[in-house]
This record gives sequence, structure tokens and C-alpha cells, in this order.
Amino acid sequence: MSRINISDIKNGMKLVSKFILKGKRLNPYKGKPGHFLTLFLGDRTGQMEAKIWEKAEDAFVMISPGDLLEIKGNANEYNGAIQINISSYRICSESEYNPRDFLPSSPRDTVEMLSEIRGMVDSVKNRHLLKLLLSFFDDEKWVSDFCIIPAAKANHQAYLGGLLEHTLNVARASLAAYKLYPKLDRDLLITGSILHDIGKIQEYSCDRYIDFTDEGRLLGHIITGVGEVDRKIGNLEGEEVFPGELRLKILHIITSHHGLYEWQSPKKPKIPEAAVIHIMDMLDTVVDAFSKVLDEKAEENSSWSPWNRTLERYIFLK
Repeated sequence: MSRINISDIKNGMKLVSKFILKGKRLNPYKGKPGHFLTLFLGDRTGQMEAKIWEKAEDAFVMISPGDLLEIKGNANEYNGAIQINISSYRICSESEYNPRDFLPSSPRDTVEMLSEIRGMVDSVKNRHLLKLLLSFFDDEKWVSDFCIIPAAKANHQAYLGGLLEHTLNVARASLAAYKLYPKLDRDLLITGSILHDIGKIQEYSCDRYIDFTDEGRLLGHIITGVGEVDRKIGNLEGEEVFPGELRLKILHIITSHHGLYEWQSPKKPKIPEAAVIHIMDMLDTVVDAFSKVLDEKAEENSSWSPWNRTLERYIFLK
């Protein structure tokens, strides 16, 4: 039986399908003893509430967020939203799970994006920076992770392949800036753009749903990114020592790419290449946030969006 996506579920539909359990809440009945269970089910197309009315306490103990559930039930409209009333459920095995069925993915082609970034790497003329970049891109495991990790949990490119897409956007924009300002160091822009967010590989997990790792919550991607790049520099083989000033510039770009202290940036940009990468990083984040709101325009009956927490404003839709 083919899977039914959450976005395709309609009022009155009977269904049997698999979903990731993103959360659960045990609720007391009003006016009678006992509880019912609210489940928050998800897949790559969205999230939906579901209810278990019988033996809710047992189900609450048996299932946990991250479980893949095959549920049987009916979809009904309640308070203007569709929810599923579950008649039975089954916890599925690992062999039944494909992450790309249950997590959103970049709409862009992974192979094409990676190929374009590899072309940028190959164009770097500074031998020290080229060697540093190749120390990452010659590592198949690292490349695999780089191509699947999201760029964020919620704010921008929060889907599989999001980090790859965001990195490419920042690198493209930085090279466009170089054409306007040719005094910038092109090789430093490419290297900094590609490496600025690599700490997100340690910051996020996407096994069943996108979430922070312990390392991500305790340290964050700026700290982990600086540490990873510095280790790579220290492990580079060859007779030539990686130039100390160049090392500091690369680490500074990573350290300062959030730009402002109130945006959790340990340092403000103090070299032009760091300033450009910060601006292009913010540009891609903001444009992606606007794009998500405008893509949902068809579902809006108003000229204005609801309050957007990411952008901290209402968005004009017409």
C-alpha cells in the first residue's frame, strides 16, 4: 500500500499510512474520568494532530517521539482543522523507514549543487586554501553529511540538503560581490563561504526529525565549526606550514559570520571578506524566510500574513 502524505489528507478520508511521531500529549476528559492521547504526526509535507480515544494511557507509555507509526483511522474536521481519529496503530521497524519520506528536502538537485561547489573549490588558486578545502571534500563521509544536513531547525532551509543549498547561495552571492569589489580576496571569499556553517553537521540531527544534538545545544555551530577547521589545518600534511595569518582570517570568518553580538556572534567582522560573508549569509536567510511566507500566499485570504516570528513582522502578500 502506498503512503499517504499529510498534505493529501482530506476530511472524511479513511487511511492506513506511516508517519513520524513528533510529539504526544495526554489530556484528561472533561466531565468524565480517564484520558485521551493527542499525537503530533509528521512527514515531509507537514504535520497533523491525531487522537487515540481508547486505552490512551497504555499508548502514551508504549510510543515515543521519533517512532515511525503505521496508523489506521479516519480524517475528520474539528475547529477548522483536519485531524485523524486513530482506530489502531503499529510501531514500525527501522527497515521500514526512509528519511526522505518523512523529512522535507531541498527542491534543488543535490548532485548539481555539489558539482557547482566543487567547481568553486577547484578554482581556488591559493594552494593552502585549496588543500584545506580538499581535506574536507576528499572525505566521502563528510561530503555525504554535508549534502543531507539541514541549514536550520526552523528558520531557513530547514530541510534535508538545506546546508548544501544555503552554502551554495552564500558562495554565489560572495562571488557576485567580488565582481563589484575586485580588491576582495576571491579565494578567501570562496573558502570562507563554503566553511562558514560546517559546524551545523555536528549541530543538527535528522534521523527521524530535525533537532539539535547535545553538541549543538551546548556549543553551537560556530564553536564546532571553528574547532573542525582548526583541526584540519593542524593535520594538513606537507613541508609548508599553513600561514598563521591566513589561519586566523579563516577562523575569524567563521567566528564572526553572525555579525552582531546579539545574534550570538562571538566577534564582529573585522576584515572585508568576513563582512561580505556575514551580509550574504543574512541575505540568504532573510530571502528564504520571505519566500516561505509568499509560497503560502495561496492559502491566505488576507493581504497580510500572520505575525512571522522569524522576521518579526507581518508580510505584505499582494
